[in-house]
Amino acid sequence: MPPDRRMGNHLERVVGVLNGVLGDYLKRTSNGLATAMQLVRDGHPVPLARAFPAAVSAEAMPRVVVLVHGLMSTEEVWTMQDGETYGSLLARDLGYTPFYVRYNSGLRVSENGEALDVLLEQLVCAYPVAVEELALIGHSMGGLVARSAAHAASDKDRRWLPLVKRAFYLGTPHLGAPLERFGNVVTWALASIDNPYTKLIADIVNLRSGGMKDLAYANLRREDWEGASANALLQNRRHPVPLLPHIRHHLIAGALTADPRLSLLFGDAMVSLRSATGRAVAEDRCSPFPQEHARIMPSLGHLRLAHDPDVYAQIRAWCEEAV
Repeated sequence: MPPDRRMGNHLERVVGVLNGVLGDYLKRTSNGLATAMQLVRDGHPVPLARAFPAAVSAEAMPRVVVLVHGLMSTEEVWTMQDGETYGSLLARDLGYTPFYVRYNSGLRVSENGEALDVLLEQLVCAYPVAVEELALIGHSMGGLVARSAAHAASDKDRRWLPLVKRAFYLGTPHLGAPLERFGNVVTWALASIDNPYTKLIADIVNLRSGGMKDLAYANLRREDWEGASANALLQNRRHPVPLLPHIRHHLIAGALTADPRLSLLFGDAMVSLRSATGRAVAEDRCSPFPQEHARIMPSLGHLRLAHDPDVYAQIRAWCEEAV
């Protein structure tokens, strides 16, 4: 890779992290570092307001796959050691045309879901050939954004939503993430101490983005967070979002070890197995996911789920099944 491209990738990673931590503040202050949601191919934005680039049009196939990265990431998270991605491999093996979403992961999940709904509609309308199938692959928060987009589209006359037959969630915290709930407890505890220094620390910790806060209980809708107190302790205000019956939902969870007891405790180090496989109970305020399309990958950490050959093999096998 040329040195200038390596430098560009490094800067993009830094901006991706900054957006994940403070992205809502960056947008609110009209900071130029705030990332606007866009589709990307080969590191370059794909314009949807005008004709597709000739190179993209020449490769356009009726089956499309859209990959959505997670918190503090960019589309580079999908890159494997040999330079391939799940998208490029699906293009080679099964004839999908891949697109990658780049977005501000510090915004609320519902905000990004609404933006992704609009973006996918623009993609389907501008695409140079008729789309027969649209597959979605989300890593971590990206899976929540994809689900939020489907919810946002469900009460509109959208062209893209009926085309989605398969959705893949890789390490997605469908029931929330314990690390963010821990951050909520720390903030509440510090703010409760009658000391100006601890209150200042609480204010600093509470500056973390709305997108990060949404991960505590996997908020998908605006109603889940609008009007909530910033310092409320462990409040699950989530409104249920039914699983759309025409979409086959596939879940892949990582586990740090092959030991089932340790895996239950630690999951992939970021997301528990129960959350990543969507094993919801009533108090989760979430629709339970069917488990016949859930897989656990032992000895696989959270980030690795986005660029692992075994994960791709499972995605490909599912894509080859009839729906």
